[in-house]
Amino acid sequence: MTLDLYYWPTPNGWKVSIMLEETETPYNLIPVNIMAGDQFKPEFIKISPNNKIPAIINNIGLDGNPISIFESGVI
Repeated sequence: MTLDLYYWPTPNGWKVSIMLEETETPYNLIPVNIMAGDQFKPEFIKISPNNKIPAIINNIGLDGNPISIFESGVI
């Protein structure tokens, strides 16, 4: 699997998961419990500097290095 989807069941989270399902893109779902404040943990801030879900990491990004993309509109 090359994509990790950091997700919580919100309208913006659903948009990205629906897109991945419709395009049959394999992904690993990683919950980010925004009710518990998981979006403020340092390990998530490295992925999404603005502390928002959804976020995706493409583990085989440019030059073979992982790349993170965040915000549903950008994804």
